[in-house]
Amino acid sequence: MTNPFLFFSELLRQPMWIVIWVAILMAANLTSLLFWDEWLAKTIFATFLISASAMLLMFSMVGYQRVLGLAHILWIPLLYFVLREIPLTEGNYKIYLLVLAACNGLSLVFDVRDVWLHFFEKD
Repeated sequence: MTNPFLFFSELLRQPMWIVIWVAILMAANLTSLLFWDEWLAKTIFATFLISASAMLLMFSMVGYQRVLGLAHILWIPLLYFVLREIPLTEGNYKIYLLVLAACNGLSLVFDVRDVWLHFFEKD
């Protein structure tokens, strides 16, 4: 097994746009702490922690591979709840949920592609 904390050194070996994108995703999900009074903010934060833990565990087992996108599987139901909540919110919280939905939604597109390539497009 690989030390899961080596994930970050492997991440830094990726193209700069990936490093920046991961930082944006982390910031977007951790911003949920600013809206802690909202039930969905707690759900976003918990989902982020579970997904990050799953990714580190997967990394320790298989290394830095495209299959790590599977760690974001819980973002699919989370995205549903975020999109459902947006029309019911206003102000900064609404803006936050819109940004989070865009970031996590786009990340899921990347993840689906990466996982597909991992299983069906062997180099």
